[in-house]
Amino acid sequence: MKELLIVEDDLEMQEFYKDMLQGEPFNITLAPNADEGLRKIKEGTYDMVILDILMEGITGDRLFALLRKESRYRNVPVIMASVLEENTYRCFQALGNVSFLEKPFNKEKLLSEITKRFESSR
Repeated sequence: MKELLIVEDDLEMQEFYKDMLQGEPFNITLAPNADEGLRKIKEGTYDMVILDILMEGITGDRLFALLRKESRYRNVPVIMASVLEENTYRCFQALGNVSFLEKPFNKEKLLSEITKRFESSR
């Protein structure tokens, strides 16, 4: 079973992710902020990370940069989710295996992105 780490500070979005991914073949770990996400990254092993970009403290884009510095996470698929337009973060594509979801999105869009990220990381 695939391990997903979701770093999301909004409680409604956390519930949204739980509801959307319930019954899917993933173990989900939630982190309510980037500091907790970074701690979980250092302690565990995840097959994919989904990051909210706009968070207090360390932002999702900064956490993404830190993630890519960790050798075991250098190529792990990442989905960045934000209310900002995808074009805002195109520069991160150079760091590899990253995609973007513009909020709001539905279950089909999320599952499609997860599938694409896993397929591109093979």
